[in-house]
Amino acid sequence: MRTNPTEKASNAPTPATGTTPSRIAELPKEAGVMLVSVGAIGFILPAMAGLPALVAGGMVLWPRTFGRVETWAARRFPTAYREGMRQIGRYLDDLERRFPDSTRA
Repeated sequence: MRTNPTEKASNAPTPATGTTPSRIAELPKEAGVMLVSVGAIGFILPAMAGLPALVAGGMVLWPRTFGRVETWAARRFPTAYREGMRQIGRYLDDLERRFPDSTRA
């Protein structure tokens, strides 16, 4: 039996600590630079999507401008936005596991 991809995404676990957009807003500037770098690499390497990391890094470094981009993306492309935020949430969870307190502002 085939499953609907949107059902699978809605059953996926969410990040443990808070919603991803609020976690992104609380990141230090160094993490924003790292996310922008990961996003730029993501455009070159086919294994990962670079746009979510670029937007997340932009939200850390330039919150007013990229806050509007985030709002627009959430309205215009809700499924892609949800999956991108889930990917960034997993990335931040992994970063916090490897380097405790590295994502604290």
